[in-house]
Amino acid sequence: MFKKKPQVKSSLNIKSSERRNLLNKVCETYNFDKTLLLKEQELALLPSITKQSTYHNEDQKGTIYFDSQEKPIWFRNRDSILYPTIYTLWSISNILPVVLTNSFVIERILDNANLMLPGCIPPFDKRMTKGALVGIASYKSPDVVMAIGVCALNLTQFDDVQGRQGTAVIVKHFLGDELFKLYDEKVGIPESIELSLNSLNIEDSSNQDGIESDSNNQQIGEEEEIMEESEIVDATDGSKESSSSIVPETEEMQTEDIDNFFIRSFIQSVKTSDLGLPISSSTIMSDFVLKNLPRIDPKYRSIKKTLWKKSAKFLKHLEKINYLTLKGKGDDVTVLTVTVPEEILRNFVTHKTGDVKGPSMTPSKKDNENKMTVLSLYKPTSKSRMIFNSLELVFNRLYTAPEIKVIVNNYVKKHELVDANSPKLINPDEALSSAINSSGKTAVSRETICANFIKGCSPHYAILDPGEEYNSSLDVKKGQPAKIKITTQTVLGRKKTTTVLNFEQFHIKPQKLAEDLKNACSGSTAINPCKHNPAVLEVMVQGPHGSTAIEYLKSKGVPTAFIEFEDKSKGKKKRS
Repeated sequence: MFKKKPQVKSSLNIKSSERRNLLNKVCETYNFDKTLLLKEQELALLPSITKQSTYHNEDQKGTIYFDSQEKPIWFRNRDSILYPTIYTLWSISNILPVVLTNSFVIERILDNANLMLPGCIPPFDKRMTKGALVGIASYKSPDVVMAIGVCALNLTQFDDVQGRQGTAVIVKHFLGDELFKLYDEKVGIPESIELSLNSLNIEDSSNQDGIESDSNNQQIGEEEEIMEESEIVDATDGSKESSSSIVPETEEMQTEDIDNFFIRSFIQSVKTSDLGLPISSSTIMSDFVLKNLPRIDPKYRSIKKTLWKKSAKFLKHLEKINYLTLKGKGDDVTVLTVTVPEEILRNFVTHKTGDVKGPSMTPSKKDNENKMTVLSLYKPTSKSRMIFNSLELVFNRLYTAPEIKVIVNNYVKKHELVDANSPKLINPDEALSSAINSSGKTAVSRETICANFIKGCSPHYAILDPGEEYNSSLDVKKGQPAKIKITTQTVLGRKKTTTVLNFEQFHIKPQKLAEDLKNACSGSTAINPCKHNPAVLEVMVQGPHGSTAIEYLKSKGVPTAFIEFEDKSKGKKKRS
């Protein structure tokens, strides 16, 4: 289902009422009694902050639900039920009946294969009928699901699978597929799953002995009270609240406080900086107001957390209280003059500022040392085959530049090709001349031979995360890595936008980049196919935010050499 990367739109938070309906749908689909769910189990199934997005992939369209960290937790296409992702099945077990197999078969499944009947290990759960959704796991870790799929056979009829043929499970989603890769962070395979949904199946709970009914009823009543309290806390009318919700609410910053911080930030900008009037709304917000906010939690460093929600409305409020004058209509406004009274500026006490980019945007000294590594690899061509045959080395594999230099030196030493008059020069023989595209009639320096040998190989590359070492499982691509292109340009006459392109190869997801730039730049973002290459996605943010985008990429470990910025908004100067 997710063999190729799906095109996913930006995710949005769903309402608390929609979340409750979604939870009801999950419990109904998988036959769980919602009244028996503990709060911990409920949040493992569906986090309190759940996001929704649509996707399309080749011949299908559907919906993906994410948690607050943009981790996919549930998905479905137009005609299917809700499917849990591997991440959800690692959060809580026993959502699905699990077909057991061995580690060898698991490797084949993770290489995009279906589960065949001979690879299954009986006995089978009574729910494993044809068309039923099941998990697939190793018998060594039966609760750690590695893939999910639909039963192609009625597995309950088989007590023995030896000598039988046929597809047992058609795999829909597995560890490492493109859906799994939508989450930015690397997640290790757990040894076991601590949280479970044991005994919550309606069929199982209906078969309890009458001896335990009183204690069970008491427990259910207590859990129902917990659920009722949690639902009251989630309610938007605020008419009833549980006592446990009072503390978190008192710790939350009020909108009035955030509004006051933004106004103070503007006054401090006027007092301590040269604004360079006239100035656009996006520039004064990104370069002055946001940078002069006090040291508060990064989640409040967004104009969307204020009463005004938009930069233009905030500036119009400042104009209303006679702090500045504006020109323009709607959201496209320009600050012409600043009119903050002198008495306010004179009595204003400046505050210490925090970084607008927050912890995820600001690299520490340690982060600066932990950069991604772009590893260049080279595959020998037929011209150099004789070199590898002579040294009894594997020809059809990838080598690093230092390894190739060692190979060249070993070949020169073995065949005694060093020039007798000058040890720094090499007299290449026929095989070496062919590998470096040389006539072989003149002596060549060792450095030139190594450089030409590498040039004659087919270039490949792999991008390693900080601290990661090269191994055969890495995603190696042919050619040279493209630089991330950041472009600021003017559109529709006056508005400026900044686009970021070629970032996915550095393990940065479009949705994550769009969300982070939206918060950092306090401007709207969009994910669109590139005009010149529709197969590649680009992220656009409103306003001239090239420097912010560069700092963000650096904080993610992208080497500076692979970031390219161009400002097209200034245009070319006309000749006088």
